[in-house]
Amino acid sequence: MRRSGLLLICLCFCSCSLLRAQDGAPKNKQVQLSGGLNAYAGLYTSSGIAGRNQPNPFGLSGAVTLTLPGGISLPFSAVLGNQGASFRQPFNQFGVSPTYKWATAHAGYRNVSFSPFTLAGHTFLGGGIELNPGMLRIGAVYGRFNKAISSTLSDPNVIPSFKRTGYAVKVGYGKPNNYVDLVMLRARDDTNSIDRVQMSPEKYTTPAENMVIGLTSRLLLIKHILVEADLAASSYTRDISASEVAAEGKNPMFRLVGKLITPRLSTQLTQATQAALGYQSKWGSVKFQYKRIDPNFQTMGAYYFQSDIQSYTGNVTLNLLKGKARLAGSYGKQFDNLAQNKIARTGRSIGSMMVSLNPGPTLGFDVSLSNYGLSQRAGIRPLIDTLRIAQNNLSATANVRYSIFDKDFSHIFTLTGAHQQLSDMNDNTSVQTENNSQNANLGYFLQASQSGFGANLMLSYTQTSLPQTLPGTTDQKVKFYGPTLGTNYSFLKKKLNTSLNFSYLFNKQFGETGKVLTASMNAGYQLAKRQSLNIMFNYLNSNTGIQTEKFNELRGNIGYGISF
Repeated sequence: MRRSGLLLICLCFCSCSLLRAQDGAPKNKQVQLSGGLNAYAGLYTSSGIAGRNQPNPFGLSGAVTLTLPGGISLPFSAVLGNQGASFRQPFNQFGVSPTYKWATAHAGYRNVSFSPFTLAGHTFLGGGIELNPGMLRIGAVYGRFNKAISSTLSDPNVIPSFKRTGYAVKVGYGKPNNYVDLVMLRARDDTNSIDRVQMSPEKYTTPAENMVIGLTSRLLLIKHILVEADLAASSYTRDISASEVAAEGKNPMFRLVGKLITPRLSTQLTQATQAALGYQSKWGSVKFQYKRIDPNFQTMGAYYFQSDIQSYTGNVTLNLLKGKARLAGSYGKQFDNLAQNKIARTGRSIGSMMVSLNPGPTLGFDVSLSNYGLSQRAGIRPLIDTLRIAQNNLSATANVRYSIFDKDFSHIFTLTGAHQQLSDMNDNTSVQTENNSQNANLGYFLQASQSGFGANLMLSYTQTSLPQTLPGTTDQKVKFYGPTLGTNYSFLKKKLNTSLNFSYLFNKQFGETGKVLTASMNAGYQLAKRQSLNIMFNYLNSNTGIQTEKFNELRGNIGYGISF
């Protein structure tokens, strides 16, 4: 760790020397060095609780970035102090994607996306190219998608994985916002990359193979109508050592896959589809979306997929009164158990609405409402009423703002109210789960146009009603309320910036009354063009009325920073 810190310091001083030597260099230099160095020291003290920091923290941190021709960046960073030390550099995963006109090359560790259901951002070690001459869209990548990791009986906690290599190709036609692409991905595990004989039984894994064929498109049919579609069929073989089978079935995709891969007993063919139809103009927009992903749909070109879902969603926005009013709403339904092989089928419904009204530059109103429902119905077995999930989550927020502007000051007043409620329609569980909360905030913000002086005052109130079965007392309401004050000012021709904040919140919970006081002070001084000095103090006094939750904390910190 000491060597890491010394290396960082040497890099920083060398960079400063290079910068001084290059003061007269032309602005179009190809190699650039930038970064910063920060030193800090502080104090920490507490009573009533175990210390959550070092009594006297200090340290040195910094970062250096070397930029080479072609846009290649090499960042280094390090931290050295009595709270630990670390050093980070980019060579564990280094990659570059230089671009020239309509051609882009990929080399090293890269993540590339061709479509959502084929190659979708999985990191690989290898190379590739993307060409877009005119309306033609061509792409190809090849590399290692997973490295070999062995697990042995002496080290059973390691999750084993085979070395996995693969490729993906894309052929399409169109522009970035109006195109049709055909994509294929194929990847396979190397059966000889790890020793399965030495695997622990609970971590035993099998080599897999995957081929995905997909179509992705974004089409502007006429001036205002947009069609989006992403389709994919995935053949995933979980064990390539399983017995071979014949590809049969009426589905033409089965026959096509049977010609491109070797079907086995562990091979599963699944499909994924998402499509949208939208209309957009200056009065607003309308959009309908559909998604269906088969159970166990997988692609080796992505890290995770939520499978076994089918959903329908509609969105509408309206711009009214010459832009002074805006309405937006959406509603959707989603459910699982597409193969009808689960014990229960879970359905979700989501609805939301937002209204924004701005009759003038000084007055504005916003109202939003959302409702999330969750329910179950029987699948392959009857559901037990005491375990059935049937819940509804309602959230509503309203905000009013009023502003006064003149040549010297700006005054902004805000009033916000929010309500959240969880309702359980199952009488057997509602007593344990139902809860609701309300929140109200009244705020005032003042800002001087010339002097840089600012101040704010916030009055807040929050109340939460907990489930009635919680132990301790019959009063299950938790309340927090109180003021928060803040101010900021700039001195010495705005070289010294200061801020002060204070809050005093009362709380009532389980029949007890307490308080939480916080105060903070910050000051920053610009010593020179690239040098700054910062001082910070923070005090916390918590007394919630419960004996075990009384404590005080004081933190302070002074820091010096230089950038280059």
